[in-house]
Amino acid sequence: MKEKINLTGVNETMLVPLYARAKESKKNNPEFIDKTAIKIINNLDYDFRKRFKASTNKMNFWGCTARTVILDKQTKEYINKNPNSTVINLACGLDDRFTRVDNGKIKWYNIDFEEIIELREKLIESNERVTNIASSALDFEWINKIKNKEHVLIIAEGFLMYLDEKEVQELFNKIEENFTNIILLIELMSTWMVKNQKVHDTIKTTGAQFKWGIKESKDFEKLCPRYELIEEYNLTDLMKKYSPIFIRIISPFLRKRNNRIAKFEKI
Repeated sequence: MKEKINLTGVNETMLVPLYARAKESKKNNPEFIDKTAIKIINNLDYDFRKRFKASTNKMNFWGCTARTVILDKQTKEYINKNPNSTVINLACGLDDRFTRVDNGKIKWYNIDFEEIIELREKLIESNERVTNIASSALDFEWINKIKNKEHVLIIAEGFLMYLDEKEVQELFNKIEENFTNIILLIELMSTWMVKNQKVHDTIKTTGAQFKWGIKESKDFEKLCPRYELIEEYNLTDLMKKYSPIFIRIISPFLRKRNNRIAKFEKI
C-alpha cells in the first residue's frame, strides 16, 4: 500500500526536486541516477504528474536538476579532500544525496521537521553513518547532536529563500560559533525572484512564500562577515543542456535572476 501524505506550503515544495530527480534518472542519458527518488515517487499516494505538470514546470525541473548536479559534484569534491568529515543537510526533505556521494567514512546528518523525518525513515533505507534529526534548522538544539564539529560541510538547498534575512543571519552566525573548518554550499535566490515570486511555478502550485533573496552572492559576506565567498555556480549554465537555443537566448536575462549555488568558507 502506498504511503499517504498531506503536505502543504513549504513542506510540499520538497516534492518538486524529488520529482525532478526521478524524471532525470529515468532518461536514456541522465545527468545522474537517483534510485531513491524513483522508489519514493512510486511508493507515495500522490499524483505528481497532475500536481506538477511537465508542460508548465520545465524551467523548474531543469533548475532542480542543475542544482543537483552542482551540489553532488561539489559535495564529492569536498569529501575527497576531507574523507572523515561531517556533512549536515539542512531542511533535507526527501533528498538522498548521502547515497550518491558516500565514500564509506563520512558522518551525515539530515535536519528537517518531524513529519518530514518520519516520512524519510519510512521511505529511505537507514545507514549507521546517517543520523536523522527531527528539528527546525532554527531550533539550534540540533547542533548539540552533531558529534564531530570539525571539518564540516553545510548544505542548504531549496531552503534559505523561505527564511527572512534575520533568520538567515542568525542561522549562519550560530553555525560559525559552534563549528570549525566550515564550508557552506548554499542555494541563493535573487532579490528579483523574491519580488516577482508569483511567476514561479512552485509558488503557484504550493502557495509557499519566498521571503529572502540576495542581489550578489558576495553580499552574503556583509550579512555574515565570518564567511568568505570562494566560488559560485549559476544554474543557468547547466540548464543550457536541456534547451540550448532557448536558454542561450534568454541567458543574459536569466543569469541575473536565476538561483545559484555559492560556496563559502569560514574565515
